[in-house]
Amino acid sequence: MEGVAIVNGTELPLDRAGISVTDPGFTLGWSVFETLVAVSGIPDNLGAHLDRLDLSCHEAAVPPHDREELERDVHIAARKIKGHARIRVTLTAGGTRVIVATPLDTERRHRAVVAVRGVWREDPYLPGFVKHGSRASWSVAVARAEVDEVLLVDGRGAFVEGTTSAILAVVNGVLYTHPQDGRILGSTTCRALLKRAEALGIETRLQPPDATGPWDALYIASVSRHIAPVTLLDGERLPGWDPVGRRLAGLPVR
Repeated sequence: MEGVAIVNGTELPLDRAGISVTDPGFTLGWSVFETLVAVSGIPDNLGAHLDRLDLSCHEAAVPPHDREELERDVHIAARKIKGHARIRVTLTAGGTRVIVATPLDTERRHRAVVAVRGVWREDPYLPGFVKHGSRASWSVAVARAEVDEVLLVDGRGAFVEGTTSAILAVVNGVLYTHPQDGRILGSTTCRALLKRAEALGIETRLQPPDATGPWDALYIASVSRHIAPVTLLDGERLPGWDPVGRRLAGLPVR
């Protein structure tokens, strides 16, 4: 696989990079991470991602790393990939710092999504805003359902978040999404979309969308997908793009 890794400041090809087998990041999944995009060697929104990483370290009892070193490594890794790059920054409980840069699959951007609903449960020990590495259960849910994403629903019947994304719904021309109140991961992409909506004069409400609909359109948002329409949910066909989503994506409005 094309790409580069920087482990504790040492640059390595992906097939030679690794961490100690005794590191809790390996044995327990005890780590925190951030994923961001770089274009032509320039990381996008790096400050916001590192701010969130600091919060995750604090809450997950992961040793923080020197911010200047992190910024340096991210920039070095980003410059190794031509065009669009996907950068993942991982910090482990064992004190290991890993930055991985690979080419970004730009075809994922805005690509239609197949999803199912799943059950969201609040973790009693780690706040929802912590982006930690213990994601096996969510990954298994996606793999078993053979879909792109599982959209998680709370006990009130409202969408909370996706396994790798934020959820947005358009109802009667109004954009709805769960407030970033600490219960869920604060999506940097969703924040950017809300700012764009404000600039475009699109009405928004920080209110969890009803998981049963009806919606004008249902979307997910993430770093690699930007905003993408859910076109199949639990086997039911959905409308796909609507004018609000198209405006947010910068696509022509039909």
